[in-house]
Amino acid sequence: GVEVCSQAGEGAVLETFPCDAVAMSGGWSPVVHLWSHCGGKLTWDTAGAMFRPDVNNPPLGADGHGFVTAAGAAGGFFALDDILHDAHAAADGVVTTLGFKLPADAVSPNADRQEEAPLAPVWMMPQGANVKLREKTWLDYQNDVKVSDVRLAAQEGFVSVEHAKRYTTLGMATDQGKLSNINGLATLAGAMDADIPAVGTTTFRPPYHPISMGAIAGEARGDVFQPIRRTPLHDWHDANGAEWEPVGQWRRPYAYPRKGESTHDAVMREVTNTRSKLGMLDASTLGKIIVKGPDAGRFLDMLYTNMMSTLKPGKCRYGLMCSENGFLIDDGVVARIDDDTFLCHTTTGGAESIHQHMEEWLQTEWWDFNVYVANVTEQYAQIAVVGPNARKCLEKLGGMDVSKDTLAFMEWADGTLGGFKCRVYRISFSGELSYEIAVDAGQGQAFWDALMVAGNDLGVMPYGTECLHILRAEKGFIMIGDETDGTVIPQDLGLNWAISKKKDDYLGKRAQQRSHMVDPTRWKLVGLETTDGSTLPDGAYAVGDGENENGQRNMIGRVTSTYHSPTLGKGIAMGLVLNGPDRMGEVLDFPGTDGKTYQAKIVDPVFYDKEGAKQNV
Repeated sequence: GVEVCSQAGEGAVLETFPCDAVAMSGGWSPVVHLWSHCGGKLTWDTAGAMFRPDVNNPPLGADGHGFVTAAGAAGGFFALDDILHDAHAAADGVVTTLGFKLPADAVSPNADRQEEAPLAPVWMMPQGANVKLREKTWLDYQNDVKVSDVRLAAQEGFVSVEHAKRYTTLGMATDQGKLSNINGLATLAGAMDADIPAVGTTTFRPPYHPISMGAIAGEARGDVFQPIRRTPLHDWHDANGAEWEPVGQWRRPYAYPRKGESTHDAVMREVTNTRSKLGMLDASTLGKIIVKGPDAGRFLDMLYTNMMSTLKPGKCRYGLMCSENGFLIDDGVVARIDDDTFLCHTTTGGAESIHQHMEEWLQTEWWDFNVYVANVTEQYAQIAVVGPNARKCLEKLGGMDVSKDTLAFMEWADGTLGGFKCRVYRISFSGELSYEIAVDAGQGQAFWDALMVAGNDLGVMPYGTECLHILRAEKGFIMIGDETDGTVIPQDLGLNWAISKKKDDYLGKRAQQRSHMVDPTRWKLVGLETTDGSTLPDGAYAVGDGENENGQRNMIGRVTSTYHSPTLGKGIAMGLVLNGPDRMGEVLDFPGTDGKTYQAKIVDPVFYDKEGAKQNV
């Protein structure tokens, strides 16, 4: 029910009305939201106890003129006669602005006026309420905000209306303050002994009416659940039979099966051809981040485990990047462009996250470093030309010297190939003679076509990501996300050589010195070869003798990457194994989900060309 008391009294109950529901009005106020969303200002109407659009400060367009007109009740007029006259005047103004005139007989209609008594703003009910009663004087009926809460906010120093809103949650319910904001502003003004206009209003944000989470999420499903990113060469891949693989938000060719050919056979063909002749890979998805400034070298020394500041312009260096917890999060080749500029290559899935990682540390910890970073991944198409015939292909295009003496392994150079302005990196993720060539994104398809023509009599063949994985696994190169899972440190992977002993610090160094990180029982990277030439199941665990404390079989390692190698004619794998490097030649059991137990021998993780002779020719 409802108990009625005198507004001017102390709260004594005069009458009680039993009822099932109470409807409440927040008073008359114009809907100023669209006006405010567009940048219009508000003015306080003392007589109406409301904010209304300030016609002298309308939303302004790019030309400096107002482009929104509030009319009738939206402008703060509530008597029908006033609404009609104001609407007519607003229409006249809009028509005149557009260069037209209303007809001479177009006059505003009239309505009978119904006089109303002056509005009496009531911010406290009842006025003489004692402290105990004031404790139950509600302002926001959805978020249970009381007058005492707003007064406490002012007492605690939250005198900005935006701060008071967040301190109390006033107006943050689904009504978006429609029932409570004016009363709350008045209460805050009273607590500060200030006028309501001096307090101001909170920010009006769309939508005007609350909408369901389902409506917000409705678009993120099916084909548009996540943006699909395509390289400049996407259409060529699609037209030439690419079988697609999602890699982050990108779509990359997994393989190029020919008519009547299985995907597995296509991958085997691509590996064999790249090792013996010439392969081409679309590497445009690899992250490319410019790091520039007088402190760029100093900054990269802190980000990477090895030293980057000593890198000479024209040279490249492989680098590892760890989180502050010491775990490996990305790897890639860094090229020094000039004294103040580096280009950092990241994994396909790491471009955005590593760029954000760089920005976070620059903005929150190393804000005094004079460094600028920019993600330029999509500015370039990057093509890997790989295999024994790679140099011959580029020499057929002509335009720059790509010989071993001029462009040695882990060097880069700017120049022109076949009339295309490009940057050539002499780097290899396959162990073969390899060049990665970056051109402007808009030139990517034309350059790819030129390479295909030049390589036609050299056995050129495109290859996909699965071929890429086999090539790198044969060489024992790690892959972020395969050999790493968020718990792996560089030392687990035998990458101590990529950790500088010359610098005092880098992200993750102290974490890697913790007792758990230097525990000798951490699993280490090894190569694995099945005893019967079969392929190990991906992710399979190696079992040892006995059981652990939970009564389960004792796990002593797991497979991180596994493939059939056409180069070696057998299954190869990489894995993390307890005391692995000290157990060379030992045979482990790997139970599969198919009921079969696979046996694999621990071997060196570099299966092919351990000395690197093929990539250095």
